[in-house]
Amino acid sequence: MNPFPYRVLVEFSKEDGAYVSRVPAFEGLAAHGETPEDAAHEARIAAEGMMASLRAHKRPVPSPDAVADFSGQLRLRLPPSMHARLSRMAAAEDVSLNNLLLVLLGEGLGNHTRETGTGEHRRARKVGKDHRPPRAVRPSHGSTTRRSG
Repeated sequence: MNPFPYRVLVEFSKEDGAYVSRVPAFEGLAAHGETPEDAAHEARIAAEGMMASLRAHKRPVPSPDAVADFSGQLRLRLPPSMHARLSRMAAAEDVSLNNLLLVLLGEGLGNHTRETGTGEHRRARKVGKDHRPPRAVRPSHGSTTRRSG
């Protein structure tokens, strides 16, 4: 299956009691599903049907809007005080700064509408044998402890 070249936004609708997905490039396109993945799949099917109809009627098809070929690397500028605080948090958890940032970003993404252009959404986890993702460490008056077992 080829990568879908359009963004698919999925959110839960209390009113509908289901997940609703939209493809912003196709105005008015919405689909439902019992799971976020089902809703995204249904949106893709609907968008592909719309594209076929547009082509059959010799009408323009929206330009793809999904960014492809992510390298997995980005440069981030942040205040030195924040850099220092994050470094201390990583050291307290005995994990790399990169891994701590992955976990914090993953947790933050879990609180927002999922964008499933690639069909994947996972929490960041440290790779390797016997490793667990660190918990977010908040500055405290006492010592911090690592999560056990």
